[in-house]
Amino acid sequence: MLASQPADRRAVVDEMREFIAAAQREPGAVRRKVCVITAGPGAGKTHTLRELVSAADGFVRTVRADELSWRQPFGLAGQLLDVDLPTPVPDGFEDELYARVDALCAGEPLVLVVDDAHHADAATLELLYRLVTGTRVLPLVVLVGRRPLPERDLLNRLVARTEVGEWALPPLGLDEVRRISTEIIGAAPDDELLGLLASGGNPMHVISVLRALQQSGGLRIVEGRATVDARTRDGIPKGLEDAIAEHAALLDGRARELTQKLAVWGGPATLAQLAAVDAVPPASLVGPAQSAIDAGIVAADDSGALRFTHDLYADVTYEHLDPALRSVLHDAIASHPSTRHNPQSVAHHRIASGSDESAMFAAVRRAESELGGTPAVAAELLETLATRTARPSAGVNTALAVALARTGRLDRACRVAEEGMALATEIAEIAELLRILLFALTAKGDTDRVRALIDETLQLPVDDEVADTLTDLRHYVGLLDGRAPAPRTPFFDIDREATTRSVPGLIAEALRRFLRGEVDDALGLALHASRRDAVESATGPLSTSSADIWPSLIEQYAHGPAAAADLLAGAARLRSSRGADWMTAYHEFTRGGIALGLGDLDDSAASFDAGLDRADSADMGWKSMAVGGRAMVDVLRGDLAIASNRLDEWDGTGLPDQFGFPVPIHARALLHEANRKLRVAATTVTRAWDHGRRFNLYSWLPTVALGTARIGVRAGDNTLLGSVLDGLDEFPVPPAWPMSGPVAVTRAMCSVALRDEDPLTIVAAADEHAEILQTVGDRQSEACVWEEAACAAAMAGDRDRARDLARRAMRLTRGMGASTSSARVASRLRPLGIRLDPAARDRPTHGWESLTRTETTVAELVATGMSGGEIADRLFISTRTVQTHVSHALAKLGLRTRVELAAFVVGRQQN
Repeated sequence: MLASQPADRRAVVDEMREFIAAAQREPGAVRRKVCVITAGPGAGKTHTLRELVSAADGFVRTVRADELSWRQPFGLAGQLLDVDLPTPVPDGFEDELYARVDALCAGEPLVLVVDDAHHADAATLELLYRLVTGTRVLPLVVLVGRRPLPERDLLNRLVARTEVGEWALPPLGLDEVRRISTEIIGAAPDDELLGLLASGGNPMHVISVLRALQQSGGLRIVEGRATVDARTRDGIPKGLEDAIAEHAALLDGRARELTQKLAVWGGPATLAQLAAVDAVPPASLVGPAQSAIDAGIVAADDSGALRFTHDLYADVTYEHLDPALRSVLHDAIASHPSTRHNPQSVAHHRIASGSDESAMFAAVRRAESELGGTPAVAAELLETLATRTARPSAGVNTALAVALARTGRLDRACRVAEEGMALATEIAEIAELLRILLFALTAKGDTDRVRALIDETLQLPVDDEVADTLTDLRHYVGLLDGRAPAPRTPFFDIDREATTRSVPGLIAEALRRFLRGEVDDALGLALHASRRDAVESATGPLSTSSADIWPSLIEQYAHGPAAAADLLAGAARLRSSRGADWMTAYHEFTRGGIALGLGDLDDSAASFDAGLDRADSADMGWKSMAVGGRAMVDVLRGDLAIASNRLDEWDGTGLPDQFGFPVPIHARALLHEANRKLRVAATTVTRAWDHGRRFNLYSWLPTVALGTARIGVRAGDNTLLGSVLDGLDEFPVPPAWPMSGPVAVTRAMCSVALRDEDPLTIVAAADEHAEILQTVGDRQSEACVWEEAACAAAMAGDRDRARDLARRAMRLTRGMGASTSSARVASRLRPLGIRLDPAARDRPTHGWESLTRTETTVAELVATGMSGGEIADRLFISTRTVQTHVSHALAKLGLRTRVELAAFVVGRQQN
């Protein structure tokens, strides 16, 4: 996001320095730790980045992109992180680079600097986008320099993030012009020359004008002051490009030819490479090269490769070359011996040449075959091809749509797929484009368009198998968006068709049963669908089956969070082996819900945040359960304002509630309850409960019954309590075993309130079912059950029993860090004559004992020398989630780096 900034250049630089200093001084408190400098060519971005780095603490790594950079997937990231790149780059290699950043941050704060990022390869830009999230939990600052043009969508998406600060460099002030002039020519300019130099507004203009004047003899220095010779005054270039062009025009003809070949080459090149373009001896280019070096236009690096001293020289030289001559040179370089082994470079030159469309298509398809692991690079290459040709050849739109979908650019993937379907003539290509379009639209949550597309296709003469598959998909999206009640009747006869029905059909029926509360049957069918998918899934680059998402989610409802955690670990392994990384966000959502049930609020927040970051970056629409769950974590921890803002933002998205589960509405009710707005809470929770009843959401209703009844009791809302009791009586099947306790306690609560039954029936129900909750690991529900039992015992006059039960509840809530729950227990018992301290904690806030179970495990694995990526693989969580746990552990232990954490753990183990 563009920062509001002063107009003075020096003040802007000072502001950026303070931005970086604050990010390093208080890494946990500062949200924005990425600094982007946006400025035109020659404006001094590189100099400014050097100045900022000189003031930063920690280990600094710097890389600068050139026009060749974008042709090598992760090439810039490899240089930046000192990682050798495999050929071709495999799928998931980004995770290895991310883990490398994680490892570099272990010993000391890290500063990563990427200059001229507008030339960076798309895979590196995707990594930078992902690292923005990593800066929240790592001792990491990222500095980026870029031009506003050429416009790069990936860079624009990065800059738009709230964690990113963007600054534009104002024009040079007169004092800075005097300083640069003195450094270049050893004399300060007089007023006339100062005005001419300052007219361009940036350092490159000053340097180019001074060099042109020196070479043409138009500069005079008298008594330490530089002035313009009167004979050359009228010929001084007014603009930056004119100054560059005039400077380059002073080269002799052979030197100009050399710079033209270097400009078309697109990056550093040796004399041997340039000589081979037109089959001349390398020695014949020594003189021209020296002339260009002496003029300050070209420089030679340590390896002997020539490169322009500034990319403006390359830009102007390229633009001033006749297009027909450029085309000839591009074709010659594409056929160059040192280029042939690099399909992406060949494709670039064939496209830039534009002389032979068939050669362009062939080159791009060859390059695309090596870009399976870097879809962002493939997408940019294919996008470039599409803009340079009148009509893409067969398969280009399909390949582009797949690459865009894999990178999470779902909106663009939809547009490309639709455009491709309008142009395609082969049935197979149209079918593949339709598959991609349906996948992207479904992932976005645009189920109206999915239904319309399916209905349109079913009007065509398709075969029975295609018709069945599309019908199954229609059932699936109908359940997913929850606009209609979950059907009572099966979609097909399981006994006869379980082995022949499509995987989407199996998933749809599994979800139908899940929603209606038949969770054991649903789990069996979901596991069957996952096994079938493993056998039948295509080996293509985009897996569109969601079969591996659902088993662990359903397991949580069927057998509780502990069992679901085990099943999710296996699902993560399957996701990796099948190359379906788009599932990562959904598995993180499930993991967050599991951790919430287990009472690991920090772990839950970390998983929800990691999943939401991934989903937000990929235009995914199915986030309601994660947003609602994350808001519940906020409420439980007492972060009520944050929860309110989170839910307000969600309400503004207009996205559907997954399965129709009104999780954000229920979270809003809990927020109102925490703010002691009990009547409003009762009204809100009534909306959620009544919706669940109308839409037959019999798997979800038992999970919220106890909280709904609690709000009804506290608000004195007998209508709500009657609705709760009626809803429980409507269940077509008994609630799943893990929820039997909360449902039994809920029934007793409603009966006590509505029928004046003995409060001790609530205590009896809690005692009877508590062991089940302990077995399945549902500490959240167990705490709520003991809370109701404590209040019931106090109502019955048994204060000793009430105090004992309340302590059980608060032991759990304190251990979870659920300060809101602890305060609620204490406040409900206070009017009944029982005083408890809600602020007391069984687990301290700092020191080793304050760490959660997962934080402790991660810290111990760090001490064994495992990297963040290795820990993620061991625990089947994302590297981002590992980083969050490490960050929390460091904060609680008062440490700064992972090395210090490892030393602390080892020392503790030895003692």
